[in-house]
Amino acid sequence: MKIGIAGSTGVLGRALLPLLLQKGYIVRTVARTPEQVRALELAGAEVMQGDLLDPGTIARLPQLLKGCDVVIHIAGAVPPDPGATQDQIQVRRVLTESTRALLEISLAVGVKRYLQQSIVMGYQDSGDNWIYEGAPFDTTPQRLFISQPISEMEERIRAIPPEKLHWCTLRGGQFVGPETDQEQQLTLLRQGRLAVPCTGRHFLSPVHVHDMATAFVAALEAAPAGSTFNIVDEPIRCGEYFDRLADLLEVPHPPRQPMKPCPPSQRCSNLAARKLLHWQPVCGIWPTESMLLQER
Repeated sequence: MKIGIAGSTGVLGRALLPLLLQKGYIVRTVARTPEQVRALELAGAEVMQGDLLDPGTIARLPQLLKGCDVVIHIAGAVPPDPGATQDQIQVRRVLTESTRALLEISLAVGVKRYLQQSIVMGYQDSGDNWIYEGAPFDTTPQRLFISQPISEMEERIRAIPPEKLHWCTLRGGQFVGPETDQEQQLTLLRQGRLAVPCTGRHFLSPVHVHDMATAFVAALEAAPAGSTFNIVDEPIRCGEYFDRLADLLEVPHPPRQPMKPCPPSQRCSNLAARKLLHWQPVCGIWPTESMLLQER
């Protein structure tokens, strides 16, 4: 099987690529720099140098993807600051422009299956209630910087009849593990610079990046056409999560900020992925010993 990947140099791509190559799949991908191209070629992938947001690269993508059975789109990011306009523009372009191009090219060259990374952070606040895949996205003005580009991207995919392209969307939780935001969280806790917003009772739905990668492998083999899945580990309250990290580091618990607005509570269920993809998280959400020992 030949698989085209967009986003192979990101943290998820670095976890997913070895899994696909180990299964004997032929992987074709795009990388921006000569160094990235060489590293991917040494790993065993077929690589074209370019940028998914560059029209010249888009014009060459049909040649790369022709003959591929599957396209996997895992390029994307979430802006760290809702006031960071350039980050918002970049996110919107990656989630909408590159998705549109990859879908159009996939249909044009005869790709049979399409897998798309999305995120659960677009859901609206649910308090202590479980969030399933049919739950609405957040439409409040302060959250549109995240939810709107996600919604636009997913709507573009849903507009394609599944009989024309066997598509599946995987909504991942907040990544944890090496090379994720969890490393920065540990650094801030060590420095005593992390504070929990509001009371800390809102739910997070994290997932280890390796577990997210195995979900893509599972979806490649088992996802029904036109399906969407939450890919998360067991949800945990924000305050409990950071208190546990502090305990692992043997540092004081972070303070709460009761006057700060409460982030949306997103207690996401992975039941559908467990049942239909036969997937389950195995890595857990807590940092490795090497992560805990950094900077000590």
